[in-house]
Amino acid sequence: MEIVTLPGVAGEMGILPQHVRRISQMVPGTMIVGKDGRDLFVPTGEGLNEVTANRVAILTDLAVPADRIDETKSEEARRRAEARLHEKLSAEEVAAVNASLTRSLAQLRVKRRRRV
Repeated sequence: MEIVTLPGVAGEMGILPQHVRRISQMVPGTMIVGKDGRDLFVPTGEGLNEVTANRVAILTDLAVPADRIDETKSEEARRRAEARLHEKLSAEEVAAVNASLTRSLAQLRVKRRRRV
């Protein structure tokens, strides 16, 4: 390993051999492993990484080398996720409106009581 680039909370961080020991949070993105003059791109999910002087350990729910990704299946999964997101947002928006109406009605009742 010559360099590992990790997607972190504060942005990308490059890890070189003999790096100082650290543990940090990863965000979804692409890990890049540079070795023998070539780069291996690995999409990753969120997780943690532990760096020592001679090792980088990754704990994540997703890590698939880019050359092993089936683009058709990925696109289908993206469409399913997008549909679920729209459904969830709609339900959340309805809940937010209901909560707002409940607060407004409660404030209206308090104002009416003060007048009496």
